[in-house]
Amino acid sequence: MLKFVYGFLIAIVILAGITEVVLRVKYGFCNSPLYVSDPDFEYIYAPNQDVKRFGQVLRTNSLSMRNEEVLPTDSLVILLIGDSVVNGGSLTDQDSIASTLLEKRFLKDFNKRVRVLNISAGSWGPDNIAAYLKKYGTFKAKLICLVTSSHDAHDIMSHQSPVGVDPGWPDKQYKVALYELWDRYRWMFFYFLDTLFLTPEAEKKEEHIAIVKPDVTDSAHVAADAKAVEDTVEAKKLNEAGIRKPGLIFNPGYEQLYEIAKQQNIPMFIYLHPEISEIDLGHFNDQGQEIIAFAKEKNIRLIDEFQFGVSKARYRKMDVVHFNSDGQVFLADNLYPLFQEYLNLRK
Repeated sequence: MLKFVYGFLIAIVILAGITEVVLRVKYGFCNSPLYVSDPDFEYIYAPNQDVKRFGQVLRTNSLSMRNEEVLPTDSLVILLIGDSVVNGGSLTDQDSIASTLLEKRFLKDFNKRVRVLNISAGSWGPDNIAAYLKKYGTFKAKLICLVTSSHDAHDIMSHQSPVGVDPGWPDKQYKVALYELWDRYRWMFFYFLDTLFLTPEAEKKEEHIAIVKPDVTDSAHVAADAKAVEDTVEAKKLNEAGIRKPGLIFNPGYEQLYEIAKQQNIPMFIYLHPEISEIDLGHFNDQGQEIIAFAKEKNIRLIDEFQFGVSKARYRKMDVVHFNSDGQVFLADNLYPLFQEYLNLRK
């Protein structure tokens, strides 16, 4: 019996050792992109990183951009600003993010070093971005492009940095990969356990909505009325299905970015990117409409991504807003002719 126990313990140790090595070598555990807190814009990737995580390379320069270093000689500069949609995070390789694709394309097509500076961080709102630009400047930019989504309308800074507190914003590397797996990703285990095994299938509740029938016996009219109500109920569900942030007012960062661009005479436009619930809805939800109304009021050009033919196939699996690598190419393809237009570059 004692021999069996010893054998079992040795097997556990060997299995743990193999798992530790696989997590480190194959998946980049204990080599996570790190964050730093900032009193002005809450947090950002730590500067001067070069890490490989989940098979994807992530690099930052001395100002925490996902770019090569900004040089004094850089004369054609575009600020591509936003949140994790622009940043890509550790699930998108440095060579696959739109900012890198655009820089390479300009160099290939025009033999010019056009800098597309990726100023972004996960869950940043426009006020985070404005605070960054106020601190570090606009780098002699010729154009500002804000990539934003509907939920940013009320994603307002709390000035309570999650760095070093929330496992998703680490400020130092884990020493043991198995512990990192448990500390950062155990929620996924419990989520799937709860979803697949513990949560009973919800009973479908019918919507009881009174429909006043017309004073005719034409069944087509009655069916049309019922369909209209059904569509209205579904549209309301989809409108409310997106990401909802707790801010009570419209994000002041939009106004701040507008003022920065205006004061420095830098052209600026907004690129509005939908969540997948909005793709199902067919248009932007009520939060997105607030952004559209702001752009109209300030006479800011707004690019509606729906015009390019949006598709959920370009989003990550089990994600509601982030592009996969094909989506980053889609974003770059959409922005390239716009950037050419503002820089007045012709082949």
